[in-house]
Amino acid sequence: MPHCDNITATPFSTGGSILGTLLENHDRRWGALLQNWYDHAGVAWTPGMIVGHDLRAWFDTFCPWSEFSASMRLLAMHCLPSQEWIPQSLLESSFETLLDFWEDVELLAGQATIGTEDFLHRLLCECADPPRFGTRPGRYPEQLAIMGRAESLLDLGCGVGLGTLEAARATGAAEVTGVTLEPLEAWMATQRRLPHDLPRSREFAPFKDIHAKFLSGDATEYRGDHRVSLVICNGLAGGRFLKSTPKMKALLETVDANLLPGGRALLANSFHQGFRKSTEDFMQIAAEAGWKVDGDWRCLALVRNSEK
Repeated sequence: MPHCDNITATPFSTGGSILGTLLENHDRRWGALLQNWYDHAGVAWTPGMIVGHDLRAWFDTFCPWSEFSASMRLLAMHCLPSQEWIPQSLLESSFETLLDFWEDVELLAGQATIGTEDFLHRLLCECADPPRFGTRPGRYPEQLAIMGRAESLLDLGCGVGLGTLEAARATGAAEVTGVTLEPLEAWMATQRRLPHDLPRSREFAPFKDIHAKFLSGDATEYRGDHRVSLVICNGLAGGRFLKSTPKMKALLETVDANLLPGGRALLANSFHQGFRKSTEDFMQIAAEAGWKVDGDWRCLALVRNSEK
């Protein structure tokens, strides 16, 4: 994945006539498909609407998610630096239907046409940073209360970096690195600007004096140039994207590889109860791997045992 800390300008190209033509074709086709659905169903989708299995399946025959996501990926390919920058939410496997996508991506909720390149750029940013991710300061006050001081900090799964910067402020860390799977998130964190969410962009203001480096990469594979005294990893272990035993073990190996002797790892989440078991499984795997585990499934701390 590309390192995004050196990007100083927008990753979006204007796309030229090719992108313009693709946008026109996309809007013409998907405007017609969605209108055809509304004409047959006689009901418009609204946020929070409960859609039964049969209606969901029927909707997908009119507006197939596989084809819509493919069209979005084609548009993204013509305005982003490379295929690696395409948001994960646009992969065909991310959702079952366009209805599910609408629940996550508020900018496009209830519609399928895009219109302008500027709107496409903002839409791609929201695809990389959906509102449900909730990356913002103040999300984990219990963790902040036990964070203490640290000379260096690594945030695995940092999102757009607001939590990283808050942790940097709390710890006084001089060396701060955030890693996220989404290149667009790493770019937004570096620029401290969210094109799709201007109100939340203002939350960067209190951290303008804090220097941090943001990179794109897999949190289960990252190896930094230097070990750090504190690793944080919030909203990841035991959740939707990291709940298999191999991935949990890989995350622990990443923490171990990047942590200084005597350092700590702090992990917090706001998952619903359905993820409690997988998060407690992670705690058990950590204990069996020789980590001292304190806290509960919502907010926990890992310290290397002395014999490690």
